Amino acid sequence: MARVEDRWIRKDKKRSAEYGKGKRWRAVWTEPDGSEKKKSFTNKDAAKTHAALMEAEIQNGTYQSLNSGTLTVAEWAEVWFIAQVHQRAGSLDQIRRRLDLNIIPTLGKIPLRDLTRADIQAAIAVWGRTLAPSTIKLAYVYLSGLLKAAVLDDHLKRSPTVGVRLPRVEHAPVRPLDVQQVQRLVGVIRPAQREAVVFAAATGLRPSELFGLTWDRIDLESGVVTIDRQLITGGDIPNFGPLKTQASYRSVKIGSASILMLKGRGQQHPESLVFTNAIGGGMSRNTRSEVWTEARKILPFIGDGWHQLRHHHASLLISAGLSPVAVAHRLGHKDATETLQTYAHLWPNDDERMVAASDGLVILPEQKLPENSLGAEVA
Repeated sequence: MARVEDRWIRKDKKRSAEYGKGKRWRAVWTEPDGSEKKKSFTNKDAAKTHAALMEAEIQNGTYQSLNSGTLTVAEWAEVWFIAQVHQRAGSLDQIRRRLDLNIIPTLGKIPLRDLTRADIQAAIAVWGRTLAPSTIKLAYVYLSGLLKAAVLDDHLKRSPTVGVRLPRVEHAPVRPLDVQQVQRLVGVIRPAQREAVVFAAATGLRPSELFGLTWDRIDLESGVVTIDRQLITGGDIPNFGPLKTQASYRSVKIGSASILMLKGRGQQHPESLVFTNAIGGGMSRNTRSEVWTEARKILPFIGDGWHQLRHHHASLLISAGLSPVAVAHRLGHKDATETLQTYAHLWPNDDERMVAASDGLVILPEQKLPENSLGAEVA
């Protein structure tokens, strides 16, 4: 039971050793774990109110221990990060980067229990000075996740992210490279990566899928490439990991030109990488970025990374008249909706075809029927 104590006057009505020192009235309550907690107030009514509040929260299960106030955002972020065992290696790298560069520097020293919506909004304003809106959104997603976990573990009563506003993320429509532009890229990219550019343009593989491809995943006789893993880290000993989604696991058909290019490499060890760096090692993210950036200095129009070749491939499929479902399957998208979210603007406009299919077939009685190709009226 919670109670109120008089620090200045003892039960025998005599002055205590604390008489006249500090706040007179003290609320005392017992936490669920059996430990006793105290908090002092200047007047008795405030102490009684607080004691009653603590008692009510303990009874209804919403009580939050005062000990949680010693845990900072940075300390809890580390606890939360260790628990992210379900995340892929690439995702863990992203989370670690956002924690170290954004979340911990701006919010890390604040006691978790004292964190407010205003603190988070101020941090987002700081991030906005150097980060793109999409990166801010990513950092916020991780922050929101670790605060949700704090609520589940009873370190917070509720998450302070409610009502936080994020900068608007503008999604510019994809402008894919055309064949001539990709051909120019082949001419300026480092020689060790030229075949990788050609193969990416012909298959639409994600960069991590492309550079994680080993020879035992390619059947040169049937022209089928099995995509069932991706490169996580490069170097002398490449590290492979699962694909982005279940839909990413797929078989990709290649044509005679790609088969001929690969056969030109001669006999290869089944477990060796197909596309490597200049010394035969795995292409790390940094190396891939370095190679692309080097080419972009010569050809600024190629865009910001190897993913541009995936967009190029998708545009070729669309211009060839393939359906959203077929394109989604080829690219390893979850469904056609995901494909249309990125590439809908590249599909031909069907307005003229819809007009031709329906306009003028049903007419008013006084109208003259349209003539057929022989000059006779259509009945």
